[in-house]
Amino acid sequence: MINQYNEQYFSERDSLDPNIAQSLAIFLKDNAIERVLDVGCGTGRFVRFLNDNGSSAIGCDVYKEALIAARKINKKNTIIKASASKLPFKKNSFDMLTAVSLIEHLTKKESKAFILEAKRVLKPRGFIFIVTPNFASPWRFIQGKKWFGYSDPTHINFFTPLSLASLLKEYGFYKPKFWFKTNDKTSRKFINYLLFSTPICFIRDSFWISAQKNE
Repeated sequence: MINQYNEQYFSERDSLDPNIAQSLAIFLKDNAIERVLDVGCGTGRFVRFLNDNGSSAIGCDVYKEALIAARKINKKNTIIKASASKLPFKKNSFDMLTAVSLIEHLTKKESKAFILEAKRVLKPRGFIFIVTPNFASPWRFIQGKKWFGYSDPTHINFFTPLSLASLLKEYGFYKPKFWFKTNDKTSRKFINYLLFSTPICFIRDSFWISAQKNE
């Protein structure tokens, strides 16, 4: 089988979404979060952003091409090889775990294992933050087979906001949250406020969700 997660795959996705970065920076500050694990870190841009903005962040990925790229732009020992379903960290190690565009690449069994691992390595009342395609987006019904979530053949597992919130609750998380503060100073400030900081966020092609580990 041809490795779909090759150098070209990661090169085409070598970017950092400014909306996620801005909102997470606010979230980290508001919740006094220091130690962060970014699972499925890809080319490591989010790990670098976190470390450049006062957090102590580590990234992990399982693919060689991603690890090579991520290690080029991050400090030594901040990028490690690890599977989302088997994290090599002690329990209660992190204040927050992030997984941006990861869970849709996992099987249902791997997704459950990942959430259990997230719970294990998070401190009591620690946070998980996930970004994934929104299977309930109206655009999926409008665009059909051309919907963006289907454009990547490595997407094998889709969630709606409700189904992922239910899964997180089942495995020991509570207080699911879908909209977040923004710090957008562009001409799109009001539009982005609606799309990311209000229930209108549910029309987007992808959704963000955070939840907190039970004590």
